[in-house]
Amino acid sequence: MQVFQYPEVFRDETSVDDYHGCKICDPYNWLEDPDSEQTKAFVEAQNKITVPFLEQCSVRGLFKEQMTELYDYPKYSCHFKKGKRYFHFYNSGLQNQRVLYVQDSLDADGRVFLDPNKLSDDGTVALRGFAFSEDGEYFAYGLSSSGSDWVTIKFMKVDSAEELPDTLEMVKFSCMAWTHDGRGMFYNSYPKSDGKSDGTETSTNLHQKLYYHVLGTDQSKDVLCAEFPHEPKWMGGVEVSDDGQYALLSIREGCDPVNRLWYCKLQKESKNITGLLQWVKLIDNFDAEYEYVTNEGTTFTFKTNRHAPNYRLINIDFTEPEESKWKVLIPEHGKDVLEWVACVRSNFLVLCYLHDVKNVLQLHDLATGAHLKTLPLDVGSIVGYSGQKKDSEIFYQFTSFLSPGKCSFFYILVVFFSQQFDPDQLKADTAFHPPRLIK
Repeated sequence: MQVFQYPEVFRDETSVDDYHGCKICDPYNWLEDPDSEQTKAFVEAQNKITVPFLEQCSVRGLFKEQMTELYDYPKYSCHFKKGKRYFHFYNSGLQNQRVLYVQDSLDADGRVFLDPNKLSDDGTVALRGFAFSEDGEYFAYGLSSSGSDWVTIKFMKVDSAEELPDTLEMVKFSCMAWTHDGRGMFYNSYPKSDGKSDGTETSTNLHQKLYYHVLGTDQSKDVLCAEFPHEPKWMGGVEVSDDGQYALLSIREGCDPVNRLWYCKLQKESKNITGLLQWVKLIDNFDAEYEYVTNEGTTFTFKTNRHAPNYRLINIDFTEPEESKWKVLIPEHGKDVLEWVACVRSNFLVLCYLHDVKNVLQLHDLATGAHLKTLPLDVGSIVGYSGQKKDSEIFYQFTSFLSPGKCSFFYILVVFFSQQFDPDQLKADTAFHPPRLIK
């Protein structure tokens, strides 16, 4: 057996971290600086042992060849509708980045809308987040290089694929939310700082801010809408409500499933966004998680784990925001976890539960929470979904041990009644077209 002589690793016994009064020795703290000469020397010494061993490995090439062959198959994303067009991602097999395609209808041929593979010679520029304007005529998209979390946001016109001159820099962990008039978009940015900002830095990013960018203007003109000078670690992303009347600010401090929730009533025209918004602090603690689903006027529906570790749906009327006035729309399931919720066709809710080892997809009534239908699914997982409140159709992508992934289209035909509809009739009649496989 080959014997390796590993390099000795320096231990700094004087390095001590103080965690809330508890002192912990950290002798390898010096390795957290990847640019120091000491760290570079350590990496080089390790590579002198590792690289020759890997290069001489007799099965390495066979393993790579077989894995490449197994991974070389077409990959489709779930379709989604924006404005009057349909979009989906496609990878022919071994492309570095998946390509965004557009279709004028579901039966029309797809054409390339954005191919990130053409943005760099080595294929390391990736699409990191995107957002269409409400009418689907403008497209904002983030680009990152070499796996960095730092993103540059660019814009284009959808009909002509014309690149616009707008460019947003110093963007990281950002929301991308258009106001419904299509005039501009909310996003997050960090202040410029000394040192590197290419993704290889090890310093902590602090003081994230929320801005509003008006299309056709320079980033220096962007409006500061929210900041947290006394809480440098807070990050706040905005979502514009389905009716376009509210901006909902979700504030997080870490990765725990908790957030603060503030909101602001938007004016009809975004030209009134001229400075810090007047935020109303609906939830001003980190006791639970609140995720916006939809709203009817001032009545907002949220998915939350407040007193419900498996999550439930609640309604909060912004005119009576006290917790004692909150109403449960769909109670917490005793066993199944509510993973996500979406609103479609104005008054229906699509709920995805995790039941044992499989996903369950259900349709509920927005007004009453009543269960209307369970979509037919085999044992497997929903790995993609699209469908908005204004849409009458949803798309979902399903995969399992027996299915590598397929996207289905489900059209919801609304049945109108002079009074309140009968859920039992809705279950029994032909109000729902069966799912159709999208190839």
